[in-house]
Amino acid sequence: MSTPDVPARLPGIGTKLDLRDDDGRPLAVIRRLDGHVELYQGDRPLVRLDEANADSLAAFLGGHVAVPAELTERMAGVLGGLALDWVHLPATAHAAGRSVGELEVRRRTGVTIVAVLRGSVPIVDVGPDTVLRAGDEVVYTCRHQDDDSFRDYVLRGR
Repeated sequence: MSTPDVPARLPGIGTKLDLRDDDGRPLAVIRRLDGHVELYQGDRPLVRLDEANADSLAAFLGGHVAVPAELTERMAGVLGGLALDWVHLPATAHAAGRSVGELEVRRRTGVTIVAVLRGSVPIVDVGPDTVLRAGDEVVYTCRHQDDDSFRDYVLRGR
């Protein structure tokens, strides 16, 4: 099976990941903004999962843990509107070469950087002195409405 594409943002809809099955047929997974997940083979819808069941399936497929749908639903209630995501910093990124403190990310965007993936090394003790570098994957948590402003700021400085 080929390497999956990078997820694409679908404005107003959610995120789409294009894959291929073992026979090379196209598959698409769409995670909607409301948390529902839809799996398509070509243009044909195969399955639609509510948020709790989609999260349970994701945990299982990730090989980390088996999480019952009831627990993921309960966790969603506790976490509210929080999102956990990451952004890749190209050499042209505004944040590349700057420290987290210098960027004032939390004050400017309301987003908290929780880790930096630098090659195969995860940096989990991110503080104001942590300098972000080109090639880093910046892992962050935010409210859904703050996601675009954070990405725009660290990538373009706006």
